[in-house]
Amino acid sequence: MPIIEIQRVPGLPKERMAAPAGAVFCEWLDTQNLHADVRINLNGRELTDNDDVGFVLNESDRIVIFDQPKGGGFMKGSAIILGMFTYKQDIKFIGKIMSKLVAQPNASGAGNSKTSPNNSLKGQTNIARNGEARPDNFGLVRAFPDLIQESLFQYTDNLKYVTELMDFGLGKYDVSSIRYSESNLGAMAGSSYTIYQPGQVIPLITEGYQFDDVDGQEIPGRNESDDFPIETATANTVISGQYAGGQIAMKIVKQDDFDYFMDLSLPHPVTFTINVTYPVPGSTITEDIEVSADLIAVSVTNDGAVINPVIYYNFTFSGLIGPDDVDVSTATINTTKFILNDNGALIVGPVFSPVESTELWIHTQSALGGDKQTNWKVVLWKVDIDNDMIPGTQQEFAYKQTTPHDHTSETFYRTDKVTPTAGYGRYSISFQRTDNSSDVSRLKVEAIHAVNKRTNVTYPDDTIVEVTVRSTKEATSGRERKYNALLGRHVISYNIATQTVDYSLRYSRKFADIALFNWLIRGKQPEDTIDIYGLYQVQAEIDAIDPRLGNFDYTFDDEDVALGARMQMICDAASVSIFWDAGVLSFARDKKQSAPVTVFNRSNTVDTGYSISYDMTLPGGFDGVELQYRNPTTNKQDFIRYRITNGAIVSGAPTKAKKFEMMYIRDTFQADERALRECKRLIYSRMTMSITALADGEWVNVGQMVQVPDTYDTNQQAGYITARNGNNFDTSERINFSGSMFVVVTDSLGNPTARYPATQRSDTAFGFIAAIPNINLNIYDGFDVQSPSRYVIATSTELDATQWTITAKQPNGDGTTALTLEEYSDLIYS
Repeated sequence: MPIIEIQRVPGLPKERMAAPAGAVFCEWLDTQNLHADVRINLNGRELTDNDDVGFVLNESDRIVIFDQPKGGGFMKGSAIILGMFTYKQDIKFIGKIMSKLVAQPNASGAGNSKTSPNNSLKGQTNIARNGEARPDNFGLVRAFPDLIQESLFQYTDNLKYVTELMDFGLGKYDVSSIRYSESNLGAMAGSSYTIYQPGQVIPLITEGYQFDDVDGQEIPGRNESDDFPIETATANTVISGQYAGGQIAMKIVKQDDFDYFMDLSLPHPVTFTINVTYPVPGSTITEDIEVSADLIAVSVTNDGAVINPVIYYNFTFSGLIGPDDVDVSTATINTTKFILNDNGALIVGPVFSPVESTELWIHTQSALGGDKQTNWKVVLWKVDIDNDMIPGTQQEFAYKQTTPHDHTSETFYRTDKVTPTAGYGRYSISFQRTDNSSDVSRLKVEAIHAVNKRTNVTYPDDTIVEVTVRSTKEATSGRERKYNALLGRHVISYNIATQTVDYSLRYSRKFADIALFNWLIRGKQPEDTIDIYGLYQVQAEIDAIDPRLGNFDYTFDDEDVALGARMQMICDAASVSIFWDAGVLSFARDKKQSAPVTVFNRSNTVDTGYSISYDMTLPGGFDGVELQYRNPTTNKQDFIRYRITNGAIVSGAPTKAKKFEMMYIRDTFQADERALRECKRLIYSRMTMSITALADGEWVNVGQMVQVPDTYDTNQQAGYITARNGNNFDTSERINFSGSMFVVVTDSLGNPTARYPATQRSDTAFGFIAAIPNINLNIYDGFDVQSPSRYVIATSTELDATQWTITAKQPNGDGTTALTLEEYSDLIYS
């Protein structure tokens, strides 16, 4: 049995996998959870990019795979075919987030998807998106499904019905409010639709492939014969002429005038003139005769000379119709004359089907006056890859269209369905009218479809819709497809009481349900890699304020959107940031904080990397906010704009707006709340700080509020506790009292207390008096306790200035942690 070993992490033991002998290696690779950047060693030789991985596994093969990704993307799968059009397997997006902290996303580019009309900011239409990812809709979206096969129409009782097969996207949905543009589809006469959920059996799919070279050609009547010949050529030198088996073969020296006939699709109707000698009683007659026939074969030969060979054109004709008084079978074909004419002016075609099929649907129009009719014949035959006729497959069909009117005019539309006896294959079709035409008797070939039928079809992952509408027979302008519906995605959820994942699918717009679904189901990540309980704690906080603030409504349609980018976008809609905490994806909401989680001062920070900045004006020079979202009524982009005037927020367009493109918000209340909060952030958060923390930095996370005094601000005094005796505290630093002072102290676990009034001690400048509860303190002794409890003491106003929100966290290789902070203010959330 072939032995395959996979090393996923350098230094860890390899996983040993068993694969069946005889399996194709690349197909086995597709079943494994591997990244795009892998190295493969086959029997001691490392494979290169030029090596074929489609080999068959042998019993003696020994393969080592080093799965050590660079770009984070998983191995791309193959294409998946829905109907006639092809999607690219959207596998790349499930690449793991790299083990680093993920910053708060700016939502820029959310509306710049590839082509899905669901995310289009302009006119949405139904289109075919070959080679792109299938739509993955979440929340509640107005979706324009993708075409997965060509439109197919037919005429029934002189009415035109058009059928579309479309894909709403991956997953199960509640489907409602089905429309054509803004009109309810059910109100349109002759319209119907059927929704097929994933795995549901579709009894019949009729696939139509329209002939590209048929577009309303008019078929001339027999009385229009003055239009031919449309091409003629006369041979200067005839080498030979021969009759045998009901066919005539003519050989001439190559000349340019005959090149036209060498490129015709065969068989092709022609007439030709030759000189023959035939016997009559007691004598012979030599004369020119004209023969109607089908040109069935052409070839190029030469006289065999190595240098300057003579080139010959050879023509073979069948279906000979000559003068009634001349028996060509007994005649001698002379080499004195050969004139060839294209006799196809009265025949439309031949036209060729684009694909192999079992049926042919022929759509015609007959414009008739009173008591008029059209008569025509259809000749078809099966062709090979070179469009040459396969012998024995030719069929002929006769059709007739009459009118019941005595003197009024009407156009009659019909679809004739043909099942060729030659079976599945490509066909050539030609049309010829067998009666005369006039201005009250005109015949057109509107279109032809090559048709295949599939029965009992299922798509396990997609929601499919089949729509049939009664269409305008002679529309005055081309009409785009604008079918759409309101989709509510079914996703998994979580029971916070039992702390278990509920894998039952149900409709939800909650960001937490959608994030969990993407991580566990779409991303196939283990449950222990995400803080599910913390995620739903955040969701519960949002629901307690207003559930509308936690909605996510968007269509992922781009295979290049990695799982990490998905999670960022989903969480950003609810103002939630994501970050790694000890290898677990964790969550923090931008919200009002009741107390800092810890204190950072000179005792647990280093000077390296310290910086602080302050914007004297509004940050970035912005004087307001412009937030772009999707209007739930119009389904188009909409804007919420606020400007800041004299420190107040008013509605209106700012001069220089801080822009947020958040097309995954589909609720005006949700968008308005975010825009107002970002305006307040411009006003009340103008300072940023960078610090490098010691070991304590490992225990704080993005989104938390911490207390950090400015090292160079003498009004913000900090240090650590060296002793406590009742309410008397000894400190490591001298304290200068000025006005009403307050103190915050951390306990033995690093948790800060509330603010307590602090007064000066009379016996020492290295201490203070405060009625702080009897908490456990860490007193440094150099052995058992090496991280002492810390304090920050200042006025109430100065203490407010020491509150910061962690916006980024980056562990360093020396055990320290770099933290990026921005000024915190309760007023942002008021």
